[in-house]
Amino acid sequence: MSIKDILFGSDEEKAADNAARETENADGALVSRDMLVGEIIMKYPAAADFLMSCGMGCIFCPSSQMETLEMAAMVHGLDAGDICNALNETLAKNLQTDEAASENVKEAVNQ
Repeated sequence: MSIKDILFGSDEEKAADNAARETENADGALVSRDMLVGEIIMKYPAAADFLMSCGMGCIFCPSSQMETLEMAAMVHGLDAGDICNALNETLAKNLQTDEAASENVKEAVNQ
């Protein structure tokens, strides 16, 4: 076992963690309470505007890279479940809009 594995976890542990997270989100949710805020914003940039509108103005601070959505909500006095559900709804709507726009562009190009 290397120092890197001790400090950051082994590749096997990371793979198992990712598999568990995918299973947890099998209900179709894009975001879960245990995801890191930085990870959410990296995957879904539109989440930054939503979180800031909820009062989480410090989403780009270094601690956001180490805090889960649940921890960040707690620090700001917000209900993590409500934030997570509303964020998932917002992201799902954004993705539907993006997909519809993409289809419109494809149709216009193909005509």
